[in-house]
Amino acid sequence: MITLKQVSMFTLYLIIFLTIFNLSNKYTISENILRDIQSVKLRVAIDRSSLSLEDPNLNYSGDEEALGEYIYSLNEILSEQQSRVRLTTVSSKELHAKEHEVVEVLSGTTHETYLMFSVDESHKLPFYIIPFMFSLLNFAALKSITRHRVKSLKTKNIAPAEQKKPILHIDLYSKALHLSNNKEVKVQLANKPMCFYLALIEYCEANPEASLNQNKELPEELLELADKYFHRLISLGHTIRKRPNFSNSLEKTLSEIRAAMDELLANTPELKAKYYPPKAHGEGSRSKLHSYALSNITLDDVEIVGK
Repeated sequence: MITLKQVSMFTLYLIIFLTIFNLSNKYTISENILRDIQSVKLRVAIDRSSLSLEDPNLNYSGDEEALGEYIYSLNEILSEQQSRVRLTTVSSKELHAKEHEVVEVLSGTTHETYLMFSVDESHKLPFYIIPFMFSLLNFAALKSITRHRVKSLKTKNIAPAEQKKPILHIDLYSKALHLSNNKEVKVQLANKPMCFYLALIEYCEANPEASLNQNKELPEELLELADKYFHRLISLGHTIRKRPNFSNSLEKTLSEIRAAMDELLANTPELKAKYYPPKAHGEGSRSKLHSYALSNITLDDVEIVGK
């Protein structure tokens, strides 16, 4: 919707450009008229001795027909040049200009010659679309700049979007782990803890309510997943050894995983709740009921390369 302020601004631009254009056009017209008059004066001054002008001193009435043909020939040239000037009279008698007329005098040794010109000082109305277009373009440019500034201010005032949280990348080709926002910090895992950790992630994602205790047998599904990843490491050429027993030395395997996570998540401890297998706290019955399951993890939290 166009506001009153925008209309006022456009009107101001139009007035400014119309004034500039009008003054410039008027100056150009005046300069062209003066140039053409001076050109005709020079031509007549050169031809004056051969013109059949009236001479009272010699009782000579002149040859009006020849003079008319001479004036016509000059006007033909002016017309071809699209001049705003036309020569109307050449006389040895004093002439008086009326509206839209100019009288020039050629001084001589015996008498003076008067030249009367009709001049067209009108402005071509179609040309006035130029200042209108300039006003429109400047108004459009100003409106665009204003809109851009408003948009920039709005963008600055909008609270920055919450940064995307990093996820864990596990590369089976290099057996390395790193966070998505920091590829410089990487930790390595041996074959057995690597396979068990991958299986633990996939098993806990599929069974978020699962409780895994070191004093209980490992679920068959978890062992199958660990075997799957071990065979994948064999196919990648990382090992030629036989499948390890993932149920043996479980505490050692979990300790290696936790050590790697401690190193990797040193600067982002808040991610431990998701990626770190919980440790048992306390002794006796409390320790026996402890679960090392990754209860907060999903497959979207992990990207496995080479799976």
